[in-house]
Amino acid sequence: MINAIHGHVMEIKPDYITILTPGGVEYRLEVSRNTSDKIAALPPSDRSSLRVLASLQHREDAMTLFGFQSEEERFCFEQLQTVPGIGARQAIKILSGITVVNLIKALDSQDVKTLAKVSGIGPKTAQKLVLQLRNVLVLDEDGEEASDSALPAQEYRDMVDSFVAMGHDRRLVVRTLSAVIKESEEKIKGKDYRQVEPLIFSIMLKRLS
Repeated sequence: MINAIHGHVMEIKPDYITILTPGGVEYRLEVSRNTSDKIAALPPSDRSSLRVLASLQHREDAMTLFGFQSEEERFCFEQLQTVPGIGARQAIKILSGITVVNLIKALDSQDVKTLAKVSGIGPKTAQKLVLQLRNVLVLDEDGEEASDSALPAQEYRDMVDSFVAMGHDRRLVVRTLSAVIKESEEKIKGKDYRQVEPLIFSIMLKRLS
């Protein structure tokens, strides 16, 4: 599995970028307009050595590499494809028309009207998105802080799913996890996830019980 491409950005277009790796291989990654704009806004020095997260989509007739500047956008891209009728290209089109945070806010408030205005969605698909993803894509602070760190880090998502499976509300779990990580910052500093997980899980159990 290709997790990311690291190299020199050779070309930036609204819907794709090309990256030349140190090994001399040039990759084309299809991206959302939001990611394309963010990369284009970077200074040349940053574009000369850039790591772009990736998702390889393999179909019978083609292999397509999609790129993302944040883990949050890639997670949304993957979750959008769990909705019936939405494929990879439509998912990237949706993420071109709305930011991750605004997408989550619209889902949280069941704002079908706003979602339906996004290119690639429409009224029926907007309703499907709300029904299927409202409790999957959530903000950690009720939308008060609109930032690309709105979703829990990748390594904590299994923990979130575990507490949801226990019957806890996903929004409450994400908010609690965010607070616990912040409060435990000094204790977990410099440690990897395997060392941190038991501590965080134990605190979460007490907070949510």
